Amino acid sequence: MNRYTAFLLSLLASLAIWLVGNLSQETTALVTVPVVAHSSIVGRSESAIESVPVTASVTASGFSLMGLSLRSGRAVDIHFDPEHFRHLEGDFFAVSANNLVRYTEAIFGPQTKAQFASDYVTVRFAPESYKKVPIVPLRQIRFRDQFMASGEMLLSPDSVLVYGNPSRLDGIGQVITRQITKYDVDKSLHGRIRLEVPAGTRLSAQETAYSLPVSRYVGVKERVRVGVRNVPEGKTLSVYPAAVDVNFRFMFPISGSPASSADFYVDYNDFASSIGGKCMVRVEGLPEMTISWEADPPFCECVESDSL
Repeated sequence: MNRYTAFLLSLLASLAIWLVGNLSQETTALVTVPVVAHSSIVGRSESAIESVPVTASVTASGFSLMGLSLRSGRAVDIHFDPEHFRHLEGDFFAVSANNLVRYTEAIFGPQTKAQFASDYVTVRFAPESYKKVPIVPLRQIRFRDQFMASGEMLLSPDSVLVYGNPSRLDGIGQVITRQITKYDVDKSLHGRIRLEVPAGTRLSAQETAYSLPVSRYVGVKERVRVGVRNVPEGKTLSVYPAAVDVNFRFMFPISGSPASSADFYVDYNDFASSIGGKCMVRVEGLPEMTISWEADPPFCECVESDSL
């Protein structure tokens, strides 16, 4: 009895070694896998209407091919780059075999190679209502002393497609980000932030990249004279006060008097369109190192008279 048991165990071990050795070797078989395509084609649903069979001559280990046969026709979800689709007509889009090669391992599994049976696969995507709206960053940023934003926050992308029922889309004019919270900031900011998805909709992008230039600044206060521009011939425009204090913020470091080349003025056209004769103080010729400026007061009283 022990002799028969030992023989049987030896036979089973030999069979297992033979089986493992053969299944570990690379082989080729014709395989069909149902695929549900997902993509972000403009004006189309995110998921295909139905799955499509993708057939290929697949080269892989015996274990991998066995695993494929055990799927029992279960569909796999594949996310395609929208640029890999070509619109045929109506709701039909085609992806070529050359592009399908990029998704070989996603369809058939890791460490597989495939030669597709057809030149392209046709997929249907249903039309879907959408609108394009800007992305608005929600932020709470506090800067370290003597530091501030030296430009606008830039987003990429700065707009997004919102998909949903037309009645729902009518009430959506923008999409906001999740809050960007930073404290004690003393250098430029870069990162990615998720978008808040309006209820009952989906977005063409789930996040956006943001950047905010931050610079150290030097505060300078100067008193400047206010000139006038665009005064018609035969008219005089008197400005009160004739000089204002200007608070500058320049990028660090500075040398000399950066504001010496700037020209502060009021525009007669502003006076002509005003009700009470107040005109905003304007400037031209500020150096590139200027982050911000603020006149005190920001408006001047202007009085028109005839020239003598």
